[in-house]
Amino acid sequence: MSNKMTIKVFSFACCDPQQAVYNQQYIERIKEALDKTEVEAQVDSVFATDALSSLDAGYIQQLRPLFDTYGMAVAPALFINGELVLYSVVPAVEELVEAIGKRAKKSDT
Repeated sequence: MSNKMTIKVFSFACCDPQQAVYNQQYIERIKEALDKTEVEAQVDSVFATDALSSLDAGYIQQLRPLFDTYGMAVAPALFINGELVLYSVVPAVEELVEAIGKRAKKSDT
């Protein structure tokens, strides 16, 4: 498989620096999952302040209903190809493998 996808970790680390540890942990697990799935992806972080002040407003729009209920606990959130996939937790590598694999198959069809 050699699908190029975009994976973004949405974070409030800009507002709460303690969350930076979770972002790093998340990105490391994503890279491990990508190695297992052999899917090519661009992996980045998106910080709330950047999303609010740029064209990344789509992330905010998808998270707003969850944010209204859970507040900053929705982060970190995982977006694959612009779609909200997971939120509020740093998932296990196996869960990321499943999420990435499912989106890779979706983009093949």
